[in-house]
Amino acid sequence: EVFEYSKGKMVQVKAQHLKDALCAEFEPIFELCAFVFEHSESVTLVHTTLETLLRFLSWIPMDYVFVTPLIQYLTEKFFNVPVFRNTTLQCLAEIAALPGDLRKTM
Repeated sequence: EVFEYSKGKMVQVKAQHLKDALCAEFEPIFELCAFVFEHSESVTLVHTTLETLLRFLSWIPMDYVFVTPLIQYLTEKFFNVPVFRNTTLQCLAEIAALPGDLRKTM
C-alpha cells in the first residue's frame, strides 16, 4: 500500500509539472489554433483543430479561455455548422466544467 500511494503521488506531481510546462508554452499552440479558426477553409483541418483544442482545454491557462475570442469562435462560428457541432459542444461543456473562480482570471 505504501508503494501504491507513493506511485500515485509521483504521477500527480509529474502531471502538475507537465501542466505547468504546457501553460508556460501554450501561446504558440493557441495562436496556431486561432489562425486555423480564422483562415482555414478545410473542414478536416478545422475539425482536427477543434478536437485538439478539446484535449487541451483542461490544461490551458484560464485566460486563454475567457480573455481571448475562443468562446466566440466556438459559439458564433462553429456551433451552427453541423459537422462541427458535436466537438464544439464538447469543448463548451469542458469549459463549463473548468474548476476555479472566473473572477481570479480577470
